[in-house]
Amino acid sequence: MDFEKIQLKDKEEMSSENLENLLGSVPIFKGSGIISNRTISSRFSPFRFLLFVLDLAAAIVSFSLAAWANGLGFFMAGDLRQYMVLVILALIPIGFYPTFQLFSYHQIFLRRSHLKNLGKAFCLTILAYILILAIYHNALVLEGKTALLGVFVVAVAVLVISRFLWNHILNIVRSVGVAFIAIGLIAWLIPDEQPLIIADWSAIIFGFFLAACVVFLKRIFIVQVVFNRWMRRYFREQVIVIGSDEEAKKITSHIIRENAPFYVNGIICGQETGCLDSIIPKERLGELKDLPRVIEENEIAEIIVTDEKINPRVLISLLDYCTSEGITVWFPPKILPIIEVKLYIDNFCGIPMIRLCSQKNIWLFNKIKHVIDALISLPVFILFIPFLIIMAAIIKLNSKGPVFYKAKAIGKNGKEFTMFKFRSMRVTEGNGIHKDYVTKLIKGEIDYEGKKDQVFKIIEDPRITSVGRLIRKFSIDELPQIMNVLKGDMSLVGPRPCLPYEYEVYKDWHKKRMSVRPGVTGLWQVAGRSAVTFEDMVLLDLYYIYNRSIMMDMSIIYETVFTVLGKRGAH
Repeated sequence: MDFEKIQLKDKEEMSSENLENLLGSVPIFKGSGIISNRTISSRFSPFRFLLFVLDLAAAIVSFSLAAWANGLGFFMAGDLRQYMVLVILALIPIGFYPTFQLFSYHQIFLRRSHLKNLGKAFCLTILAYILILAIYHNALVLEGKTALLGVFVVAVAVLVISRFLWNHILNIVRSVGVAFIAIGLIAWLIPDEQPLIIADWSAIIFGFFLAACVVFLKRIFIVQVVFNRWMRRYFREQVIVIGSDEEAKKITSHIIRENAPFYVNGIICGQETGCLDSIIPKERLGELKDLPRVIEENEIAEIIVTDEKINPRVLISLLDYCTSEGITVWFPPKILPIIEVKLYIDNFCGIPMIRLCSQKNIWLFNKIKHVIDALISLPVFILFIPFLIIMAAIIKLNSKGPVFYKAKAIGKNGKEFTMFKFRSMRVTEGNGIHKDYVTKLIKGEIDYEGKKDQVFKIIEDPRITSVGRLIRKFSIDELPQIMNVLKGDMSLVGPRPCLPYEYEVYKDWHKKRMSVRPGVTGLWQVAGRSAVTFEDMVLLDLYYIYNRSIMMDMSIIYETVFTVLGKRGAH
């Protein structure tokens, strides 16, 4: 994988085939689903497994002692159903641990942050318990039309408020979701009566607070003493740094100073740069072309990239290789500044950093994504049929020509498909204006230096009709793309498709954004829409590709509603 050869061609165009030949095993258009045997075997973490087992044992034992202290001996009398209810209630706190990264190497060794996140998880647990007890002790609250109206009003209020308090509302929604899952499981186990431990709710309170105290003390001892002192050498992850600048020194010093559970094995740097000096002596393990060998020989789990001079083509190829091998890559925000400006960034052992992680279980994710696309798109399409008919009539009356604009677009892996839109332009006009503009935009020939709040899109386009201008303001012209989603050419969320003449002038690293199914909406639409440069848009799309998840998709769909209503970036 000769990254150095690519860096020597900063201004040259290279075909995907030639680039792939240079990189050897690096998948250019294969996504991130190729996982090596080494990665599969390294996914099992005894550290996380042991921590989970101890948390589980502490919760179940605490609730059992609380039930026994309250005189509820049902678990000793052989009533398995009643005991399973106890287990379900005991497991609720653990359901919130992933939300606050309570099994993460990067977070829990920081004692204050660790205990703070435990407290947050327990607060959501209390909310879930309150909801469960309220429903079981007041079953009538869910009966009648008044209750249904109340639920609708509350749902609308939560939707509006959550626009401004999204993080808090999201956690509350998680708590409500966990509570309803628990209620469903309990009702399935004991459908005709109230479980004993819920009838005597003081046992839940006692069990929860006992479990909370045990978990607090146990985690401080296990994480800070056992893992981070006694058995530190067995639980440290191996890390390498790509770069030899001051940022590399800063991060390496921080890991050592904070006694983080990572070991900086060495650095990777090019021939043109020096390496870390004697202040923090670390071995130079090789150049970028040696990365696969270094990873294999040293069992590297994570990589930190600090080299600001790294070429974008090299960077994308490096990311492809690392994610295919199941390795997480971290960057200081200054390397990808558009991410820091537009998105919330992650945290590496107390340092704000950008994370691009390996796509685990990508096959399962894709299947679930297909199902969600269908479950959302079909009802929306049926619901909007009357509106689509009205819009079609308005467009037809406003100007001559077809209702729909059928464009040849580029989809996943460069494959062409027919994309549907409501026609917003006159049929007599060609696409020369747009072609000239986007060609200059992609090639970086448009100078926006010093122009504040510049929109990177054609404004006051003479081809647009009066109705077309209106439907573009609210993105109504994009609605027919729901048919593309139902056909499987597009997804609800993903990088926006491009046109063939745009694709022709893409650089090779730009084409990586087309390695997944394009979407009706995407990250750059809600993060910046027309107010970001082309290369910033590509970086936002790549951030989505490397970090995509069901939760991120749901957040983008949710945020799209407010972006459209606010007409942000629409022209």
